[in-house]
Amino acid sequence: MVFLFFITGIQVSAQPLNNALTGTIIKEEAIMDAPANRPLSISDFRYQSDFSSDQYAGEQTQKNAAIPFFASAVVPGTGQAINDNWGRAAAYFGVEVASIVYYLNRNSTARSNEDAYETYANQNWSPIAYAQWLVDYSRANDLNANLAALDNLENHVAGLSPNYEDVTQEWTQLDINLVRSVEVRTPFIFTSGLEKSEFSHVLQDYNSQQYYELMSKYYQFQPGWQDFHEMRLAQGADHIYRYSWDADMLTDNFREGRDRAEEFNNNYRQAGNILKLLLVNHVVSAFDALFTRKLRNSRIETNTNLLMSEKAFSVTWHF
Repeated sequence: MVFLFFITGIQVSAQPLNNALTGTIIKEEAIMDAPANRPLSISDFRYQSDFSSDQYAGEQTQKNAAIPFFASAVVPGTGQAINDNWGRAAAYFGVEVASIVYYLNRNSTARSNEDAYETYANQNWSPIAYAQWLVDYSRANDLNANLAALDNLENHVAGLSPNYEDVTQEWTQLDINLVRSVEVRTPFIFTSGLEKSEFSHVLQDYNSQQYYELMSKYYQFQPGWQDFHEMRLAQGADHIYRYSWDADMLTDNFREGRDRAEEFNNNYRQAGNILKLLLVNHVVSAFDALFTRKLRNSRIETNTNLLMSEKAFSVTWHF
């Protein structure tokens, strides 16, 4: 049987240490000469502990909290491993690995989809077809505010033909600056004949990110798509150069280009969101390791102070 006798009266639940202290109860020498019938009290004994403060200090040394903090800031979970918290270490490191794998996957998928979209665009959207439509649109609506630029563009594209097998060949044929000089003075003409503001964008540099983005994003670039161009040529003089300038005027090529662009952009966004999660994981892991180490250091300091005090100790009786 084990009987716990507490000199201080501190409850067991309040004891800061998990390990019981061992020692010896020694009868005071002055009591040896006392009458045999004298009743004994606890003051007639003293406690000699087997505890060694040097040994405790060696086993319960406080550690620098900065080490696990910076370790987890670099590689999440390493600070928890330094603190011997292996469950959290595995969790943070697992999030890190999974996030990196997911990021690489989304980014790779986005690049692949973007390359496929650009290939599709280079086979279905022609800057020459767009420039020729721009001339016909301006003539049909008597847009003569920039007549000199319009004449120059018309003469420039008169002998050119769209090459939908590989429109990249058109980049060396069409002077993009002539196209822009007309675009900036060209207004939107609606089906009702209402004239509104000039075009919001101009044709971007060939093979640039904006070049591919705008063609499947803004309605003014719809006429460059192959199916619209072929429809316009088939209608000939019956084609009406006034439009709703909304989704109703879109052709299948435009819609497919739009959907392809949206797909790879969504993958890029998902990859970007994962990068934010990676950053959060580094920050949370670092501060978790820091606070855990500081809390343990605080407990070690508290336990040491209590243990070294003569007013707080326990005695274990063995029968």
